[in-house]
Amino acid sequence: MDIQRVETGQGIVWIQTGWTRFMRLPGLWILLMLAFLAIIVVLSMLPWVGSLIVALIGPVLGAGALEAAKRAAQGEDFAVGILFEPFSRNAVLNNLLVLGAVSLAVNVLIMGIGAVFIGGSMLGMGMMHGDGGAFVGMGLGAMLSIPLMMTLHALLSAALFFAVPLVMEGRQAPLDAMQSSLKACWINWAALLLFGLIMTILGVLAMIPMGLGFLVLGPVVTCAIWTAYAEIFPVPPVLAEPLATVS
Repeated sequence: MDIQRVETGQGIVWIQTGWTRFMRLPGLWILLMLAFLAIIVVLSMLPWVGSLIVALIGPVLGAGALEAAKRAAQGEDFAVGILFEPFSRNAVLNNLLVLGAVSLAVNVLIMGIGAVFIGGSMLGMGMMHGDGGAFVGMGLGAMLSIPLMMTLHALLSAALFFAVPLVMEGRQAPLDAMQSSLKACWINWAALLLFGLIMTILGVLAMIPMGLGFLVLGPVVTCAIWTAYAEIFPVPPVLAEPLATVS
């Protein structure tokens, strides 16, 4: 997989490009974002399984949004129904669901690690020093586990950042796509760090008007991510063998 190294300033260029493409069809992008959020909210309200379903189909809906960004990059129009386009491509759908399942499993593992650190510290300190020791142990466990959990979450985010478009385009199978995404993020860490810092600031600003700013920021981020992907993974490789799929 050919991965390009970009200049740090490209992190700003991606955002500028995302804004330009959003402004070409702002009303349609806002409708698409409303549909995306409505699906997530409704599914999340389902008892017991809602969060699991959201985790599994998150990459699928993300791929639909990125397909819209791809059309926008090509100067084409799209409909809100493009969100569901990946559901019509069985091989791609299966691989995107695998991404969702891997993400869910890793998140559960990370939470388990945190629980072990905090629970173990509470138990050990509590046995030695009583209730006061348990409280101190909880704080100690949190101090030890939170940096580790944040690091693992950052690695997972890097592994998924470009994995969705790689799988959506049929260029790689899920685990290979995660490895390529992680490598691309490592190579281009400066540009992506700048991109992330600016997006964090914009995210805080987007929350001020009752969160309505995310109806704009969401499409801008989506178009920016597609722009970054197209620049860092510019030319699809010639596959010697058919893409591995999950049946």
